[in-house]
Amino acid sequence: MLETFVQNFRKTKVYGTAFESVSRSWSWNRFLSDVRKTAQALESIRQSQPATVGIRCADYYHHWVLIFALDRLGLASASFQNSYGPSFKTYLDVIKPDFIVTDVALEVGISHCIVNAKWFSDVFKNKDDYTQHYKSSGFCRIGVAAGTDVRPHKIGLTQENIEQNIQQLMTSNILSLSDRPDKENLAVICCIGIDILAGYQIVLAALAAGSPVKIIEHVQIALAVIQQKPIVLVVSPLHLEYVISSLSPISRAQENIEVVVVGGRLPVELENKTKAKLTNKIHILYGTEEAGVISIKNNDTSFDSNSAGKILPWMTVEIVDGRDVPLPKGEEGIIRVRGNTVIKNYLDQDQYNNKKFKNGWFYPGDIGFLSEENEVFITGRADSLASFGGDKFDLRLLDHILKAYTGIEDASTFSVPDENGVPMPYAAIVCHVDLDGAALSAQLREKYENLPQLTLIWVDRIPYRSDGEPDRDFLTNGIIRSRQK
Repeated sequence: MLETFVQNFRKTKVYGTAFESVSRSWSWNRFLSDVRKTAQALESIRQSQPATVGIRCADYYHHWVLIFALDRLGLASASFQNSYGPSFKTYLDVIKPDFIVTDVALEVGISHCIVNAKWFSDVFKNKDDYTQHYKSSGFCRIGVAAGTDVRPHKIGLTQENIEQNIQQLMTSNILSLSDRPDKENLAVICCIGIDILAGYQIVLAALAAGSPVKIIEHVQIALAVIQQKPIVLVVSPLHLEYVISSLSPISRAQENIEVVVVGGRLPVELENKTKAKLTNKIHILYGTEEAGVISIKNNDTSFDSNSAGKILPWMTVEIVDGRDVPLPKGEEGIIRVRGNTVIKNYLDQDQYNNKKFKNGWFYPGDIGFLSEENEVFITGRADSLASFGGDKFDLRLLDHILKAYTGIEDASTFSVPDENGVPMPYAAIVCHVDLDGAALSAQLREKYENLPQLTLIWVDRIPYRSDGEPDRDFLTNGIIRSRQK
């Protein structure tokens, strides 16, 4: 069980804080007591033998209680976003849960039960005498991989997978817990959602390390920073940009704060602002949901700005050509990885049709090269995926939506860095009629609700490369040059 594994790491820290909010905290012992009571209340779910139980619960503490309770019942869990929008529906279509525990009524055609605040209040009043636990017969956590292919895929983690990932997260000292004099007071703020496997596993690693997980709204992070308490802040580039923008103009870097960046490259401009206003201690992770963390770039080493960092000891990275022939150091090609944290295949595809998985290797779709110092450099993508602030978007799909909109004759989406260097979405369109920007934006968000604000550029024609694809680099460089004039 998850609780046994985490407890083995925490050892004597049973009375230490597991979660804390602005107004209260929960000890590890109190958390496990709530887990046992919740598992007992949900035990009847086992009767229908669901392969996957979905969780939709906005209360962060209650959500984690449900994750551990379902694990105690031997049931695989999958977390869903709080808002019932396009992302929720996409996850629903990909994961296909057999049952959902939810804090609000859902009309999704799937069996579910309501676990709202009153339900938890009543359950937590029950006697703590539940000793039953069931061993998982397969996967204990289900998620969605949406950053390496143009379509999202269902993936599963066994308890062995999770234990390996967390042990190696702690071995690599990503959370910087082992050598800090103030580690007893260190708290972790994770801005990566529980629905994302990276966010789920980072919180588990924090619990295993005995560090309190702070339950905090994004708008409250700046307040946490000025309290001068030791913090590890886990963010995407877009989250970090928001945090930096919310700090006081006179804010200065603190020694007691560390930043872990996941979900995308950290632009030089944003890195410099972070070092000036927040902290010099920055760790940038390169990885995928399918493989876990592949490499780490630390701010205290002299990496090139385009480097994704040093490859972790337990991971193997190769650069190959189109025939899977390994290429020498310094030569650009297709990146492939393998290691004991790499899953074997997607759950929604036959293993023989999984083009991302070949002979024990996983192909994340990145183009790059290796240096003589075993650094991995990412130079591009083999597909049309683009990262905007840490989330991945299919540019071809965005092109299709734009070109299908009334009045737009041709279109191409591309990325342009903002003043902090964070890539933002732009679209060049050929259009000779009045355009309802709000309606177009709404149509785009029907597919991607978390798409940052799109900037439209009117052009006479869309430039195309010899292979028939839009010349997105030409469009990007054109905007950058126009800014420099």
